[in-house]
Amino acid sequence: EAADEVVGATRDHTRDAHRLGIAADFNAVDRRITRHLVSSQANFVRDEYGRRLDDLGAEARRIVAEGIEAGLGREEVATDLARAAENALVTRPAFYWEVVAGAFVANGRSLAQISAYAEAGIQRYLIEAVLDERTTEICRYLHGKEFEVGDALRRFERIERMQSPEEIKNEAPWVREALDPDTGTKFLYVDRNGSRTRIADVARSAVGTSDDPGEFRRGRDSAELMDMGVGFPPFHGLCRSSTVPVV
Repeated sequence: EAADEVVGATRDHTRDAHRLGIAADFNAVDRRITRHLVSSQANFVRDEYGRRLDDLGAEARRIVAEGIEAGLGREEVATDLARAAENALVTRPAFYWEVVAGAFVANGRSLAQISAYAEAGIQRYLIEAVLDERTTEICRYLHGKEFEVGDALRRFERIERMQSPEEIKNEAPWVREALDPDTGTKFLYVDRNGSRTRIADVARSAVGTSDDPGEFRRGRDSAELMDMGVGFPPFHGLCRSSTVPVV
């Protein structure tokens, strides 16, 4: 199963990379994470009209699992997903399937990292973005922000209890960008319950450059961000940010 592959590989890498004193075997939280990934992923596999496709969702999980096990990249997995969709007479662009595969892996990786931190007794973690020319304003803003491991686990527990895709998206929204119609200022926001909640304004954009997060104003603190569901990656489609323990 794809979820087992993602969580297991992340647990091994996190233990070795940060020299955490944790066991090799899955803990209870890891097993809950894999169940959540399996059940929730199918909710987001939809046709071009937004209708949920349970059968294709099951096939998507199989394809992602085999792709991860074979060491395939996100683009290759997306190609296989698109082919399966075509066989089911579902028309979606290749980019959509790349986002689906990327979100599954990124979500599982973040939750598995947080589970490992909790088991190792680590209290806090920070967001680490890949600061290159392709990095979004979103990840530049969140780069270096610290969050409580306990808060992240409580957020997962809330999401875990939810069945509706709309509820899950509301509790773990992706961050978006927009321009203020009055000032022309670019700002970051999340869409929750049909309304925009502003997160930060872009004071100086560094998009297109490397090793420069840019500058922001009127930003939310970490507790507010976590309450909004913005506490661990992925923060947007094809997000490359990760978490690092604060030790």
